[in-house]
Amino acid sequence: MKTLLPSRLKGTLALLALSAGLAMTPATSQAGEKNTISPVVEPPPSPWIHALLKVDVSDHYVTPRGLNVENQGLIVQPLFLIFWNLYSNPDGFINDVTLTTGVWSSIHTRTSGPEDGNWNEVDPIAGLAFKFAKYWQFDVNYTAFESMVSAYPTSHHLELKLSFNDAAYTGSKTFSLNPYVAFWKELKNKSTVTFNESTSSESYYFTVGINPTIDLKTVKFEFPTFVNIVDNDFYQQFDGTGGGSGAAVFRTGVQASIPLSFVPKSMGFWSLYAGVKYYHLDNPGVLDGNMVLGADGARKRDILQFHGGVSIFF
Repeated sequence: MKTLLPSRLKGTLALLALSAGLAMTPATSQAGEKNTISPVVEPPPSPWIHALLKVDVSDHYVTPRGLNVENQGLIVQPLFLIFWNLYSNPDGFINDVTLTTGVWSSIHTRTSGPEDGNWNEVDPIAGLAFKFAKYWQFDVNYTAFESMVSAYPTSHHLELKLSFNDAAYTGSKTFSLNPYVAFWKELKNKSTVTFNESTSSESYYFTVGINPTIDLKTVKFEFPTFVNIVDNDFYQQFDGTGGGSGAAVFRTGVQASIPLSFVPKSMGFWSLYAGVKYYHLDNPGVLDGNMVLGADGARKRDILQFHGGVSIFF
């Protein structure tokens, strides 16, 4: 049964309905109006100084040049780097220029050297990194190897390295290859074992490398792999002749790292890692050199190295 409402009551109900409709206007509309009048909030500037502290613990000290310096006891190798951002322009040809300064050291539980000691080596580090054309990086690095047990004169070196950031090129955040090539030159004194000073001279080698990386966020796997192609005089054999030119050191391996996300960001970005490295040595000079290094003086062509540690980035 229909009931007819008085015209005055109809008007009152219409006003109530209009008021309710206004009150129920979607929040997005209100948010949109607020956005149009909100001031632009500038993002905080990025810090121009960062630092990295890494402490590696290993069962060997094998250099990237294949020298098996220590193969007994425990080896602790801290690395501290400071990154100084000198220039940044994402839209320019030169995208970023960073100065790196730092120091690396090697401390062993087994004493060794002419001046018997546990603190084996300290290496100052300085370098400039130029990121350009969005995907490329060119590094100029200086290092010095100083023996804390007087095992050899301090040697000085220069490295030039060109890397390609394929992750930035493909946009992949999970998988990348990270290829690079490098040129490493002795500037003063030898970085390898010398048997005859009169026939020894500073030399060089080239490196071709790749670092395939799988980043699953909760864990990251890396497979750093490279080969060193040396000049004839880079290594020296027992009789004082050159060790021979060509591919001398091949290294590959795997490393897994996990972020310690429970550490407050105000204390930096912490991660733990562990891995294994495999070296294959194919040069008479580096094999002769390893005969006078380490605890057992082994002339091994194949070496396994297990390591792990903590990394903190500020």
